Amino acid sequence: MRALLDHEPTAAVTPPGSGSDRGGAGPDQGVIEEARRRQRARRIRIALTGALLVAGVAGVSWALAAGGSPTDPRAVRPSGGVGPAHAVASASVGFGIRLSPALDGGEYGWCVGVEEHPGVIAGGGCAATPVSSRPLAMELSSASRTLHEDSLVVLTTPQVAAILVNGRRRVATVALPGLPYGLRAARVVTHVSPVRHKDSRAGGRAFARPPAPAVVALDAHGRPIPNESVRGPFEPLNTSERGPCALRAGGLPGLAPQWSHVASAIRPFTGQLVGRAFFSCIDTEFYLRRRPLDAAILLDAAHPGVPPAAIPGLTPVPGQRGYLNGPGDFKGELTATRLRDAWLVVAGGSGVAQRIEVLRHLTPTVKL
Repeated sequence: MRALLDHEPTAAVTPPGSGSDRGGAGPDQGVIEEARRRQRARRIRIALTGALLVAGVAGVSWALAAGGSPTDPRAVRPSGGVGPAHAVASASVGFGIRLSPALDGGEYGWCVGVEEHPGVIAGGGCAATPVSSRPLAMELSSASRTLHEDSLVVLTTPQVAAILVNGRRRVATVALPGLPYGLRAARVVTHVSPVRHKDSRAGGRAFARPPAPAVVALDAHGRPIPNESVRGPFEPLNTSERGPCALRAGGLPGLAPQWSHVASAIRPFTGQLVGRAFFSCIDTEFYLRRRPLDAAILLDAAHPGVPPAAIPGLTPVPGQRGYLNGPGDFKGELTATRLRDAWLVVAGGSGVAQRIEVLRHLTPTVKL
């Protein structure tokens, strides 16, 4: 299947005689516009993630990429419930973290979603690959104009007992339910007063975010842990129009591909991973019955070709042998089936039944 990396999505379904067929704004126009909006959001997210990886953090907000406020729970709303192995917002710590595999082709690691309320992603970022040499695996920031708050969530490796913020504020890390491999997290909330901007025509009060805080990882004895910086220059995403992986759909009328991110090569992740992680060798956005679904092939990040690890939070689908389902990232719930040396996954859609229907009509190809 040809990758549509540099093209706007085409119409997924255009019934004869529809409004779009006649040049008007028919019922499928909303599908086309939604596809274009999702593609633009992905391009923004990829560009921002790449720029931030140079500094060793990925503070991209999914809600911001989708055009909403990072702390607005309406901006990103997953379609389903919370699996038993999934981290939820805890009353004791005030937040939760959701880990799910990064699906965009060419990406390693995890998407990290921050939950201010159970089951609702308030913000997050992708391509987190915790390694032993970088104890601060990911820093995610968001702001609330209504609460006048600035929030920083840090995902850390197991040896980090606390973080030191701006050289004076010490915040303990916590082991949240569902964080695998001993990963930990900490959250820092700063209250910010509104300020008056001189260039405001109405002379109103506006929200001004403070500078990003300096964060140092501390071990159980309070000693700083060296944090390896990411060295530039930044390498572009490992994608091309063709690669060793492919996804072909067939036998399901109306299942139409819109675009793909295809890894140009399958390369083992370099660096000492904490636990295990995934590598997406291709993802393709499909539309079926005016619903967007993202399908991907996931390999083991460090050792492509060996069976990859279990996906956190996924549980067997009752009555559907070989299929698992659970929370995903901003794209919606995730349904997966295990291949011999890979996972075939689909996110989004109208529900688990539609995702299984699509999985049954996909033919994956992986050339190691």
